[in-house]
Amino acid sequence: MCVGKKGNTYFLRRPYIPVDRFLEGGSLPTAKEAQTIADDVFSLFVSEEVDKVELLYTKFVSLVKSDQVIHTLLPLSPKGEICDVNGNCVDAAEDEFFRLTTKEGKLTVERDSVRTETADFSPILQFEQDPVQILDALLPLYLNSQILRALQESLASELAARMSAMSSASDNAVELKKTLSTVYNRQRQAKITGEILEIVAGANALV
Repeated sequence: MCVGKKGNTYFLRRPYIPVDRFLEGGSLPTAKEAQTIADDVFSLFVSEEVDKVELLYTKFVSLVKSDQVIHTLLPLSPKGEICDVNGNCVDAAEDEFFRLTTKEGKLTVERDSVRTETADFSPILQFEQDPVQILDALLPLYLNSQILRALQESLASELAARMSAMSSASDNAVELKKTLSTVYNRQRQAKITGEILEIVAGANALV
């Protein structure tokens, strides 16, 4: 499944790459959109049409950096690892929080990580329902949250890239203006100097 106009355009031009479904991503990801994707992949997995579900997206790191990662959603892994495209994996048990703030008059993003320790179950713990039923109820919610987060991080990465590109364009325009102003002033000064020399030479000729 492919989400977003850019990805859809890429795969539509390459029909030899099998894509089951194309989805248009909205300007603001919603839980409803994530639920649509989660329902599809969950049904494919439980019906055993696929044996693995991987989520490929752009992970937001900062305003100037983003990483392409591969997150295995199903089957569930105790470690919950997230791997980049080069195969380097990290533990996904940490929750990340981002805060948009300013530093020295410029926008910046502060990033914090909070790790939640998982306690062992007590041997006398009893479930009101069968654990399989509980897992079946929680799994769609888990998929929805993970897919929604991926959509939001991809959008944040795109907006950060646009922001960086516009900042670079503005800086280049300012630098170009300075360069053109310098060239203009030099030519203007050279012309004035030439006119003064002509006036002086004419005055000397009259004398």
